[in-house]
Amino acid sequence: MLEYSDLPYQFLPPRPNRLVIALAQMITPSIVLPGKNHRLSAVELSGKELFLESRSHKQARFVFMPNHPTHSDPQVMMEVCRQLQVKPAFMAAHDVFVRGKISSWFMQRIGAFSVDREGSDRKAMKCATGILTTGKYPLVMFPEGNVYLCNDLVTPFVEGAAFIALRAQKELGSDIPVFAVPVSLKYSFVEDVREKFITNLNGIAEEFGDELNREKSVIDELKRISIKVLIHYLELHGQTPPQGGLKTDESISKAAERLIISLETKMKVTAREGDDLTTRVRKIRATIHGIRSDPTRKDEHDTVSGYADEAMFALRILGYLGGYSNSNPTLDRIAETITRLREDITSETAKPAGRRKAYVKICKPVDLREYLGKFQKGARAAIAELTSACEDSVQAGINELNAGNSLPGSKPF
Repeated sequence: MLEYSDLPYQFLPPRPNRLVIALAQMITPSIVLPGKNHRLSAVELSGKELFLESRSHKQARFVFMPNHPTHSDPQVMMEVCRQLQVKPAFMAAHDVFVRGKISSWFMQRIGAFSVDREGSDRKAMKCATGILTTGKYPLVMFPEGNVYLCNDLVTPFVEGAAFIALRAQKELGSDIPVFAVPVSLKYSFVEDVREKFITNLNGIAEEFGDELNREKSVIDELKRISIKVLIHYLELHGQTPPQGGLKTDESISKAAERLIISLETKMKVTAREGDDLTTRVRKIRATIHGIRSDPTRKDEHDTVSGYADEAMFALRILGYLGGYSNSNPTLDRIAETITRLREDITSETAKPAGRRKAYVKICKPVDLREYLGKFQKGARAAIAELTSACEDSVQAGINELNAGNSLPGSKPF
């Protein structure tokens, strides 16, 4: 689910409390993960020896860079850090902190701090760099930026995590290493939950005046119902669906592009040559967020509030590109697609429909001293290279985890 906070952004710093962190790590595996919000029966960690090898350098600093496929990822990373015997700090979206004062208090005490993921948040950047240079806590950042419910495919990493890590390495010099640690997260159902998701899909169809045809394949019906829902929301946003409906990636892309061009025109945002649609809509959202966070521009807040909804809708449309469920229709992938559809309709986080297992692979840590010369000569190229390397490493790790997965979630739907 892609969220957007209506509240003006305010930086919330970490206030780590070792007792609270110890308590969180103690209750996470036995109470939090098996609970109804996550339903995780186990977290299986591999690649621990790679981390321990890097940790043999006593002054080493670490930034973990996992993919972000589910709402359970922060809790799983807390358990991973417990198994690695480290106490982490987390960079977390501001949206998470505004859900309640108690949860906000708790998150800050376990070492989490907020970031405005739609703009250039200098306070968050400075805080993250300080955590790494001080070296008291390893830092966990999710370079995908959002939960995409697309576990088998890594969505493009944004470059902020690599920039922070390289800037910290530059401040520390060549004597103290900063290690970027790619982490692959893979979730799979340990029980057959097909009927639950078929019922869920039928419920979605009924909300839009339709019903599931059980004589046809679930994959075909999922595509048909998804198209129906997307067309409904296009019309709701005053957009005319592409001729022939949304039947291909090309037509879905065109529907999103029309929205984006309209927003760029209204917001006077100029797209750079080579920017993909996701990058362009992120730039629009950053512009909107800047206006809504500026008290001197209150007269524009109501207008851009509507633009924010349109930008979010464009992002949601783009989430259906790529034929993810069609290319390998496993229980896990079909379940993710139905869950994403449900969350896009309700804007509410869906709880897991059954028990799952989390596979976590620590990939080979990257010693950023190897990038230091490149960063000093050309920061942008070094940041892009490191971002790409970490993204590729995480995807390779997911592929490896999938190859060894024999749980019910890995079987054809």
